Amino acid sequence: MTFSTITTSRSYITQQLGDLSSLLSEKTTQLATGKVGTTYGEIGDNRLLDIQLTQKVSLIESYQETITISNLHLETLSMSLERLESLRQDSKSALDTNDFVMQDDGQTQTQTRAELLLTEARNILNTEIAGYYIFGGTDAITDPVAALDAIMDGAGGLDGLRTYLSEYQEANLGASDNGRLTISPLTTNFAGLVPTDSTFTIAEDGAHDFGFDISSVTSTLTNAALTGPLGADPDSFDVQFTGQPNLGDSITVELTLPPAHTETVTIELTAASTSEVEGTFAIGADLEETAQNLLTALTAEIEHHAQTTLRAVSDEWASDEFFATFSGEEPLRVDGPPFDSATAQISGAGSTVEWYTGRNTATTDPRSDKNAVVDSNLTVSYGVRANETPLKELVQSLATFVAADFSGGTQTDEEYYNELSANLRSILQPVGIDQSGIVDIATDIAITHRTVSLTSDRHVQMKSTYEGTIAEIEGIDQNQVAAEILQLQYNIEVSYRATSIVFNLSLSDYL
Repeated sequence: MTFSTITTSRSYITQQLGDLSSLLSEKTTQLATGKVGTTYGEIGDNRLLDIQLTQKVSLIESYQETITISNLHLETLSMSLERLESLRQDSKSALDTNDFVMQDDGQTQTQTRAELLLTEARNILNTEIAGYYIFGGTDAITDPVAALDAIMDGAGGLDGLRTYLSEYQEANLGASDNGRLTISPLTTNFAGLVPTDSTFTIAEDGAHDFGFDISSVTSTLTNAALTGPLGADPDSFDVQFTGQPNLGDSITVELTLPPAHTETVTIELTAASTSEVEGTFAIGADLEETAQNLLTALTAEIEHHAQTTLRAVSDEWASDEFFATFSGEEPLRVDGPPFDSATAQISGAGSTVEWYTGRNTATTDPRSDKNAVVDSNLTVSYGVRANETPLKELVQSLATFVAADFSGGTQTDEEYYNELSANLRSILQPVGIDQSGIVDIATDIAITHRTVSLTSDRHVQMKSTYEGTIAEIEGIDQNQVAAEILQLQYNIEVSYRATSIVFNLSLSDYL
């Protein structure tokens, strides 16, 4: 009976020592790791909450990775758009209507400055961040804006901007360089050697949008009959002299400009004793000579406006078509050759250099090209296409100005220069518009950037809160655990001493 009790006591003491040793090891591990245990089972009743919070922290970390990339894109976009807006403002200065100074290379000084601005604008629009072209939507795998040489002169058998300008100029000016108007020679009837009436006709050469349209003709000419225009297409008007006009009598012709034919060119000629003063025609020796003087003056004025105002409008129209590619739109070119008698446009797809090669699917919101999920219920969009209207207009205006030919250096070339530069400046800064479209895009990006930044701040706060709760669940009180370890060490030491005494007992000692 006595031996059995001693044996049992020894087994019990050995077990207790093992338990104390395991507990000491567990407490030592806790002190080293700072956590209650290495498995969720060791956490206790809060393990489900701990799992949920750990998952939330992991999700936030994935959002933060997306936010880091998005912030890089958004910050780069903001800086790029800010510079593009500066280029737009600099471009208005470069397109100076009062700075027609030719250089030896056949360009004006302003064209040289415009080319430098265009080069920088293209480089910005081709900005790339780790394989992502920020102005190419999402599909761009190379520069979304073509090389300037290709844009200007074409490449790979495809036509460039200068070809468009040339074709549209031919189509708008016509074979006679007078805006596609047919001007008849003077027809005079005589009574013996005395002219009784003289008539000439000016008419549109067909029903189309090219060249001038005759809008209205009014006259205060004495002894002159005016017939038309009738508002038809094609339209015409006749002027018939049956006698001499009086000094100061006048005739006014209004011609509309393509393609919309809403802008008007006004030609006013006044009867005078000589034609030395601009805007006059001379009263001749008889009505035939007077009619011829008016016809000559009208013809010269029409040709002059064709070579200046109409030519500038033609260039603007051609560039509008060449650069009109947004949302899958196809550029339109003149249906020719021949171009000087063309009456229609055809698709330029397949025959024209694609100046923009980024994402170009049909859309009403290019921002949706690029999306980033930054929270469980928040997706931000910040896609930008280089062929969006405000960005396209910057490239278009500079490229058209650089491509224009003022190399003749004549007074007519200077007036053409003035008309074109004024038209292109109005594209860069439309009348009545205080804020440019580039600023509008920059505002979209700034709002998105602000949203992402605020979301990031919220993630940081929530992550800190979650991690604090996790630390409370999984963590330990190091002071308490250290005290427990000391107590365990003491208990184990005492137990070892007791065990040693028990294990060393012999039968004789017991008895």
